[in-house]
Amino acid sequence: MALRRMRRLWGVLLALLAGLPGCAPRLGDSEAALALEDVIAAGRESRLKARTPAPLRSPIQYEIEGRRYSADLYLPGEPVRAGIVLVPGVVAAGKDDARLVALATTLARLQFAVLVPDLRGLREYRVRAVNVREVADAFRYLLARGELVPQGRAGVAGFSYGAGPVLLAALEPDIREQVRFVMTLGGYHDLRSIVGYFTTGYYREPASGRWRYQQPNPYIKWVFSLSNADLLEHAEDRALLQALADRARSGTGPGAVSLEGLRPDARALYALLSNQAPERVPALIDQLPPRIRDELRGIDPASQDLSRLRAHAILVHGRGDTMIPYTESVALAAALPADQVQLFLIEGFAHVDVQPERGDIPQLLAAVQALLAQRAPTDSAQDSMQEW
Repeated sequence: MALRRMRRLWGVLLALLAGLPGCAPRLGDSEAALALEDVIAAGRESRLKARTPAPLRSPIQYEIEGRRYSADLYLPGEPVRAGIVLVPGVVAAGKDDARLVALATTLARLQFAVLVPDLRGLREYRVRAVNVREVADAFRYLLARGELVPQGRAGVAGFSYGAGPVLLAALEPDIREQVRFVMTLGGYHDLRSIVGYFTTGYYREPASGRWRYQQPNPYIKWVFSLSNADLLEHAEDRALLQALADRARSGTGPGAVSLEGLRPDARALYALLSNQAPERVPALIDQLPPRIRDELRGIDPASQDLSRLRAHAILVHGRGDTMIPYTESVALAAALPADQVQLFLIEGFAHVDVQPERGDIPQLLAAVQALLAQRAPTDSAQDSMQEW
């Protein structure tokens, strides 16, 4: 169960695709349908595999201003029509997660050059402000490979809690003008509101502002604990919070905790984690030690001026997502320039089971088509446009 929860962290869409019934069902004859079928098929045969050459996946190393990184680069067997940095979510397998590999391979078959960076922090359940720069550096490397970025621009995509750094990276001054599109899957807008959700189960409806309750997946609360425990001042407190998170991750539960030995910074973090009252969350976050507050602010899109985004935004979210409420993507869409955003809400996703309805398929196809539309035209299409 813990493994399934971990895997769900990195994105609603991939879970939906993996959960569609049957082996590579025929969803139509459009290119978007071929793409969905291929992701569903994973390593099995599909129409897209039959029609396209196999991509090449290669490990690479790169350096940006003295910062060294490793990644996997997926290259299509046909001319590149778009470049994309695909950022894993908070999952132990990172760039090697089987479903992420399947998605990257499918995108490469669709003539994307796909760069998947190895972000150690996300593999270790730490989402930090430095991730924003790591994503931006991956994008800079892709830009430096001119043959991989037609028209000098590219895109970036992220899943779940990894989506925040992806969106914020697209605002970085050194790449902002070159980011053609951003895609988030199960992402978030306001970090304070999602902390409130996974600690209390309450979230606000965007239109009315009224509180709604949904049982959150308890695992994510302890991922948050693990992410922030090593920012505590004292080793004993760090060890205690990390042990609690490890016990929750293993499914044994956090158990009883004595606060007597905790120092003030650890006590403040535990007070937030154990709180059940949504109205207390802002004050409890403000009582966290400065190091933790600064890190949270560094990955919080709501703290930034999102009108500065130059990219087209494609947002996908499941209405029944128990990790991050779908209302976060609704709020994110409202905060972005209206003419630069497309929002796709998927009904058939709830709790641990993935049960997409037939009515979800048009939305899924539309989301994939929105991504495919970001590619450069083929030579034949360009010739037709010139003749016209």
